[in-house]
Amino acid sequence: MGKLKIKKNDVWIDMTPMSDVMVLLLTFFMLSANFVKNEVVKVQTPASQTMAKVPDKATLDIMIYPDTVNGEPIGRVYLGTDKVVTMQYALDTLVDKIYASNNFAPGSRLKYDDIKDAKAKLTDKKENEELRKTFLAETQIGMPFKEMAKYLGQTHEEMVKQLKANGVPLDSNIVFLNDKKQEGKEVYSEFQLWVKALKQGYKRWYKEMEKKQEKGEALDIDLANTPNKLEICIKADKDTPYATFKKVISELQDINESRYKLLTQYKKEVD
Repeated sequence: MGKLKIKKNDVWIDMTPMSDVMVLLLTFFMLSANFVKNEVVKVQTPASQTMAKVPDKATLDIMIYPDTVNGEPIGRVYLGTDKVVTMQYALDTLVDKIYASNNFAPGSRLKYDDIKDAKAKLTDKKENEELRKTFLAETQIGMPFKEMAKYLGQTHEEMVKQLKANGVPLDSNIVFLNDKKQEGKEVYSEFQLWVKALKQGYKRWYKEMEKKQEKGEALDIDLANTPNKLEICIKADKDTPYATFKKVISELQDINESRYKLLTQYKKEVD
């Protein structure tokens, strides 16, 4: 008896719907994910039993890194934020408005001549576009302003080395004329000026988003669930000298910034 031959049919599966689903899922995760910032300077925070959630957006991060100079412990201060446009607006505020020749008052230890070269190189011109792009690509601000242009023109390895050896100056050595009356004096540190500029930059961006929403323009964010101002988060290493931490708090209080979060690692209770 001959064998019964079963006719074989090719099986064809349409993968188009699956490809569409994969692309949609990939797009969703890319837009909703919060990426960890690649911080050049990292700290080991102290442990605590507080479980309050740290905001994952709209933060102004202040990091205090421990170091030693001539055998004496010090803390180096770095600033960062999660939104590039805030960094851009902050830089523009410093360059165009704050660091102007007619703002510096007699007696200021940091003088206009000290920063005018860096200011000129960081203005929004085509020949300086690469320096600005490098600045916006950085995740941490940690250089004196007068050294900023030179720092941004170095290789990545040299920039990392310079960043770790400096930090944002905390000395209140910049004396400005009073903006409103052009009389009297206002004394600031570079740290305070960056904090003010970053907060103003975020506020400016938020107002622009509100205007677009009022005009009916499409937004790439959910403005209703987006904070309208930056929240300050302080992240200090467990070996940071208390004097530096106290100085940072004092500098913030002097510019009426008294609300902030201290970041720690969660430590479980041991029975």
